[in-house]
Amino acid sequence: PQALAQPAPAATTQPAQPAPAPPAPAAAASPQPGADAKPAPPALETKPDVLVQTLSKQPGGLSLDEVARLALKTKPGLRAKQAELAAAAAKVDQAYVNYFPRLSVAFTYTRLSPVENPFAAVAGFTGSKVEFPKCPDNPADDPSTPTDESDRRCGFFDNYNFTASVAIPVSDYLLRITQGHAAASHAEKSKKIEVEAETLTSAADAKVAYLNWVRAQGQLVVAREAAALARAHVEDVKRLKTVGLASQADVLRGDAQVAAADQAVVEVEAFASIAQEQVRIGLGLPKDKPLAVGIDVFNVSPPATLPDLAAAQSQAMEKRLEIRSLDETELSLKEVESVTRAGFYPRVDLFADLTIANPNQRYPFSGQDWNTTWDAGVRASWTFNDTFTTIGAAAESKARVTQIAETKKQVRDGLRLEVTAAWTELKKSGASIDAATRALTASEEGLRVRRELFLQGKATNVEMLDAETEVIRAKLRKLDAQIALLVNQIKFDHAVGNDVGTVKPSDASSSSDDDASAKKTTQVAKADVPVTSDAGAAASASPAKPVPPPLLPLAK
Repeated sequence: PQALAQPAPAATTQPAQPAPAPPAPAAAASPQPGADAKPAPPALETKPDVLVQTLSKQPGGLSLDEVARLALKTKPGLRAKQAELAAAAAKVDQAYVNYFPRLSVAFTYTRLSPVENPFAAVAGFTGSKVEFPKCPDNPADDPSTPTDESDRRCGFFDNYNFTASVAIPVSDYLLRITQGHAAASHAEKSKKIEVEAETLTSAADAKVAYLNWVRAQGQLVVAREAAALARAHVEDVKRLKTVGLASQADVLRGDAQVAAADQAVVEVEAFASIAQEQVRIGLGLPKDKPLAVGIDVFNVSPPATLPDLAAAQSQAMEKRLEIRSLDETELSLKEVESVTRAGFYPRVDLFADLTIANPNQRYPFSGQDWNTTWDAGVRASWTFNDTFTTIGAAAESKARVTQIAETKKQVRDGLRLEVTAAWTELKKSGASIDAATRALTASEEGLRVRRELFLQGKATNVEMLDAETEVIRAKLRKLDAQIALLVNQIKFDHAVGNDVGTVKPSDASSSSDDDASAKKTTQVAKADVPVTSDAGAAASASPAKPVPPPLLPLAK
């Protein structure tokens, strides 16, 4: 420690010699330490470029638009929402069929058992004999040659009946069918909006997960730079120790720092592996496909202007799909309540029947012949028990409507808070990046100066370690600030509904449609280098204007 506090210029001029003489002239030995100390500062200045190059657009890298398209092809939650939409569309078809009259047909064959004097009891005679006609198809039925065979009488043991019926539910047209179809239609619209909302949420989540992986790649670069910097510092301490300006404790302190830096590299590598696996699973990428960065992280600047917070909240209330979905759900439940209340009233039906029978009961004693008859009428019915069950069912339907209305209020409050958080985070991104940039510049320059003083014995080992630590922290803050800008931009665009209508769960090959997601995002200023990511494409456009809600896309 005392040696670190002494200037000893002669000793610092010969760090490479094993046993230098303390009173050696400084002029003669000054070129050697200069040669040893000069290469390090330029190396420190070029190291930040490694981070910038790593987080720049790489050949074959994934842009944010490509990440969104791949995520929508493999998202299980989106597939589940699409299945729910298909079920809702099927219910609309079922409700539409109810408009048609009820048409039914039936064919009946009946074999009757023989009876003795079937009309005796009706006629009031006991033991009387009723004559049945002879079998018309009996070849022995010849009056001129009566025989026992010819005297056989036939009964109508085989009965055939074909019936066609049509019923028109007059009261249902007024009280049930129209309301039921409207309820199913609103439910289908709600599911369509839910599919689109799930699409936007899945795309935003995939982008954020991808940016977390990019952040992990940057942290890995910084961690490896920290380990290399710690090793370089240990070498400097060892050189100073040979001339008596450092002690073995300083060397051991440097070795401990190297070990800590190596441990940090291992931990960051593990985190980066987890983040990469999360991206591969979310995007459905095979193990053998390389994953590269496709955006310029350090080439994006904060937005020049932001809309007023109240205006952003109002836009979110108008454009967010969650509110529109709940609106359709509420309308659907109101129609269901109307259908339920129809149970308070009697039913009125028109009906008509066409009967072709052999024998036809409306033609008595006509023999085994086919005859056609029809009938039509009006039926009014009222089941009193349904009135009492409808009371509870109607109360249940009304409670569901109230539940959705209250849920919508909660969602609105949550959206206001979401917009406020996203707006605040995006607003402070500029100050965060500016502060991180200035801190990184100052810490790098401070490390350079501190290292020169350290090599001259004018700075302590602790001061050098603090300077190196501050540089690493500044790089991490700069990295976090740049990644946070992209993440906050995605969250803000999603919160206010700027992404509505820009991403569709359709074929991923149509990149021209999906690239439109960069046209309505928050406007971000950027450098001259073109970027294909959402942040870069949004930066080259003019300030965003309020966009009316798009028409609901048809489900595919």
